[in-house]
Amino acid sequence: MTKITLKRQSPFSADLMFAMVADIDRYHEFLPYCVASRVKTRTTAPVGEGSQELLKAELMIRYKIVQESFMSNVTLDRAQGVIEARQMTGPFKHLFNQWVFEDNEVGSTIEFTLDFEFRVPLLRKIIAPLMGRAVETMVGAFEERARHIYGD
Repeated sequence: MTKITLKRQSPFSADLMFAMVADIDRYHEFLPYCVASRVKTRTTAPVGEGSQELLKAELMIRYKIVQESFMSNVTLDRAQGVIEARQMTGPFKHLFNQWVFEDNEVGSTIEFTLDFEFRVPLLRKIIAPLMGRAVETMVGAFEERARHIYGD
């Protein structure tokens, strides 16, 4: 398995960044390689004093000649500032990603973790070595999206 973690500072609050990343239906509008994005189901589950939103989301990713779609279980925990996604179906043997948002004195700290292993050997060989750069590009797209939505 491969694990990649990036930490960034944002001038925007943790709540604003959480809301933007939680808006999965809009990913295809700005996220590189994402050609379709859709939340298929949304429910709420009680957790302690609060609740979490539980989503089933579908993404279609295209990179050069490779196109894959996958379905994930996504948990939105606004109280903790955490978004987690686990692949249900798709090209990965294992896929987990997590966003953690924390306010700080100048905006927020954002930590993104991707832990994955491709199921298909060809994808492991071709795409796995490029994933670090792809994650940098993806997180950069979210940063640019925040500036577009919330201003400079």
